[in-house]
Amino acid sequence: MKLIRKLAFVALGALALSQPAKAEDEIKLYVFGNSLVHHQSETEETAVPYWLAQFANAGGKTFAVDGEWGFLRDFAAAGRPKAQWSFNGAPRAWTRNIRNFADVGYNVVMVNPANFIQYKSPDAPFDGENATRETPLTATAAISAKADAPRFVIYEGWADMSAFVRSFPPRTRQLRRFHEFNQGEYHQWYEDYHALVKTALPDKDVDLIPVARILSKMFQNGPLKDIPVEALYVDDAPHGTPTLYFLAAAITYVGLYEDALPSDMNLPDTLHPDLRANYDAVRAFIHAEMGQKQTTAPTAVAPKKVAVAKPAPNAGTPAPGLGLENPSLGMGVSVVADWSTQNAFIDLMKSARPWIGHVPGQWGGMSAEDLDFGGFFDEEGWIWGIPPKIEAVETFILTDQPEQSSSLTGRYRLTYDGAGEVSLTGRARVQSREDGEIWFEYRPGDGVVGIRIDQTDPMRTGDYINNIRVLREDHIALHEAGLIFNPDWLDKVGDLRVLRFMDWMQTNDSRVSEWGERPLVSDFSYAWRGVPVEVMVALGNRIGADIWVTLPHQATNNYAAEFARMVKRDLHPDRKVFVEYSNELWNFTFEQANWASEKAVERWGEKAGDDAWMQYAGMRAAEIARIWEWEFGSETKDRLVRVVAVHTGWKGLEQVQLEAPLWLEEARGNPAPITAFDAYAVSGYFGLELGSDEGAEKTLGWINTSMQSALKDAMGQGLKRAAMQDYVRDHLFDAAIPLAAEALRNGSLSLLTKDLLPYHARVAKENGLALAMYEGGTHVTGIGEWADDEAMTNLFIQLNYSPEMAGLYQELLSAWRNTEGSMFFNAYSDVSNPSKWGSWGSLRHLDDTNPRFDALSAANQQPPQWDNSREQGTFLHGGIFEGTDGPDRLAGTVKHDVLLGNSGDDVLVAAGLADNLHGGAGYDIAELPGNQADYLIRKIGERTFIVSDKRRFVLAQIEAVKFSGAQDSLLELAQLQ
Repeated sequence: MKLIRKLAFVALGALALSQPAKAEDEIKLYVFGNSLVHHQSETEETAVPYWLAQFANAGGKTFAVDGEWGFLRDFAAAGRPKAQWSFNGAPRAWTRNIRNFADVGYNVVMVNPANFIQYKSPDAPFDGENATRETPLTATAAISAKADAPRFVIYEGWADMSAFVRSFPPRTRQLRRFHEFNQGEYHQWYEDYHALVKTALPDKDVDLIPVARILSKMFQNGPLKDIPVEALYVDDAPHGTPTLYFLAAAITYVGLYEDALPSDMNLPDTLHPDLRANYDAVRAFIHAEMGQKQTTAPTAVAPKKVAVAKPAPNAGTPAPGLGLENPSLGMGVSVVADWSTQNAFIDLMKSARPWIGHVPGQWGGMSAEDLDFGGFFDEEGWIWGIPPKIEAVETFILTDQPEQSSSLTGRYRLTYDGAGEVSLTGRARVQSREDGEIWFEYRPGDGVVGIRIDQTDPMRTGDYINNIRVLREDHIALHEAGLIFNPDWLDKVGDLRVLRFMDWMQTNDSRVSEWGERPLVSDFSYAWRGVPVEVMVALGNRIGADIWVTLPHQATNNYAAEFARMVKRDLHPDRKVFVEYSNELWNFTFEQANWASEKAVERWGEKAGDDAWMQYAGMRAAEIARIWEWEFGSETKDRLVRVVAVHTGWKGLEQVQLEAPLWLEEARGNPAPITAFDAYAVSGYFGLELGSDEGAEKTLGWINTSMQSALKDAMGQGLKRAAMQDYVRDHLFDAAIPLAAEALRNGSLSLLTKDLLPYHARVAKENGLALAMYEGGTHVTGIGEWADDEAMTNLFIQLNYSPEMAGLYQELLSAWRNTEGSMFFNAYSDVSNPSKWGSWGSLRHLDDTNPRFDALSAANQQPPQWDNSREQGTFLHGGIFEGTDGPDRLAGTVKHDVLLGNSGDDVLVAAGLADNLHGGAGYDIAELPGNQADYLIRKIGERTFIVSDKRRFVLAQIEAVKFSGAQDSLLELAQLQ
């Protein structure tokens, strides 16, 4: 790499300039740049030109500067140069008596490309509207043509940090990746750009000043390797401090003047003490780096395999687990969808929207149902061919994610198998692409990340695009080790006692009847036809929770039996499964109620009265329950809970459901449905009245009163115009929320806790059943046309996450706990973004905190009063244990753990029943319990599966295995076929 022309330094105690280089004495500089050259702040010291002027003054040089702020395409599209950018503390060259650029006598033009275009080659067209197919190269040539100077300099500003971090400041590993990117791929882009510009401008001296590469090397391994990141950057754009711009200017000064930095330099207190104390070392470092004759970007060196040092002594008995010993809260998990804020899966493709076909010239035109009906899906939902008259198919992920969901921000990798053309649309900012792999960065906000297939299997060999995976960079090792679930989500649900999977199973309106129609683990997305039973069981095992499944209303007996067998086989034996037939079969909003009504008439004809649909529902629920009892056999009592769910607000309807007299009349000996169940489940909702026709007038009155109160307060504080508007907006519902909360307390919450729950507790007790809750919590939302009232919706959303709502939850939780025979409270649901359709999520997104969730979490920590029969440690779970970049000995718990070694030669000690191990770089050993003869060992792709009748380990990037029963023996995994 030619860093600057003709420059070479020789260290002879002091720095001397080698011949034949000649130092510049006067620079008239015109800059086309952006915030990597000058960050607007309260001080002029966050500007490279400011510090260039200080260096020039100390070095006895002449310096003047003007410029323009913007980006390459702006500069190329603009007219003649206008010098609208100047810098405090730096003299101008273009003074008032000069009319034209050519009259100034600039001898250097410097261009600073943006730091977010490096995902495409410098000669590739810009994304977006680009009718002329302009590229960074053509834009640069256009700039040079209108701003003619003998020397053309490329300023290598540092990369965008937001792709590497979720929030600022970055963690150590994130910062390391950022610096490595600046020295590697990012710098190579500038090398390629430099070479192309030199060819395009043969009559000019074209130089590259590698600011980003030298800064990152200095901060990683140079004289400022210990300087805090906050002393350099102020955000993840990243804009910088005076210290950062001083250092960038120091590198630029050497490049522009082709001379050494002045040794006698005034270093103000605004610069970090580490820089002031080490200026001589920093100066020498920059000189050495600017004198290099490197021709290629740094190349990663493969880790050297070395002898492993003797491991540290065993850490002792592994921990029994993490989390709550005996939680008392259940929760429904929210729907899997591209717009869901739950983001439960590491692989974001698992929540992708079903495919949409685009007709030429328009968005859409062929739905997923049309594509499926036309036979264009394979059995896993991948598109094997683009239909005629369709130009592309597309799916979406990360749709309309809240900006506050900062954990989603970062750098992502999309990979795929097969031949064809895959592209990204929407909010994805592509950084690089090659066959089978696209890297992009993402920030949450309105809009989608689109995954578009324009061509698949072009040679018609059956090699169509499939196996698309989308992983955040810091989740890649977790995925390689076999982890399914997003650890950010596991942190929110990991301490729950029970998970209800009604939404994951797409129970409402389900079309599934046969076992062969069930979702598969390999399905392209679980938003397509639901989450597979294997994945639900894996979640219960991972976090140490019982599971609650809701079988489709059309499920055949064989479907029920196969489902039961799989759960019995794969769910850990200390877990329970709650099985319920469908969901809310009394609710004609859902297709299952209409179906039950039709089946009742079909079965009983003229005898079918007004309640026949509930008799049929009770009968079929009992049949399903008995199938499960048959499959679980002797384990039924300890592992199975058969649930019947009733209409909480319709007293008496449960009687025909539990007794089904028409069923009993069919044949002597037909048992009443009630005899098939263990638990009687109710809902625990309150708040429906506020958004109904009956309550809307009162609710709107509260909003008006509250607005008048906020306006009066603003006027009392002397606020006017914009300040008054801001105050009223921020306090619009301050008076309405307490009024609404009190109305709920005296209305539907009182009815629920003082009437409905005690009634159903008596029914459950009379029938010898435990009292369960299948869903509960706030139902405050607009009903019918009131859902479209914006003011009402905004009040309801704010109310639903307010301290007042938390207080109502505390009252409900206490009342439920004191209800005779009650089991766990089951909240609906875990994570969901509020809208006019309801505020169902206990959390609005994975970075949310709110009083309502705090109330639920506090209740979860109270040990249950109903069940002392479970073994100690049943509900504890494992964790994710991560090593350093050096040699580590990692040990987890006896539960399901993930051990990540990172760099270094590591020993990973697995003690759980189903651990996932990832060694990372280096020579890594897995220590497993027992003897090699206990296990079946098999390599599948990049993973090694080591399985016995009781344990299952998944290994990635592990070089050897040692078994506790044979400590002197080492199994080299490279020897396996």
